[in-house]
Amino acid sequence: MIRNAWHFYFAVAYVIKALCGSFCIALLTP
Repeated sequence: MIRNAWHFYFAVAYVIKALCGSFCIALLTP
């Protein structure tokens, strides 16, 4: 259960990082 929670947290952090990255790229491109 702890393992699954860790993998879930890691996946959420990865998705948030990807969203932030694409958002920054969208802001930088005119």
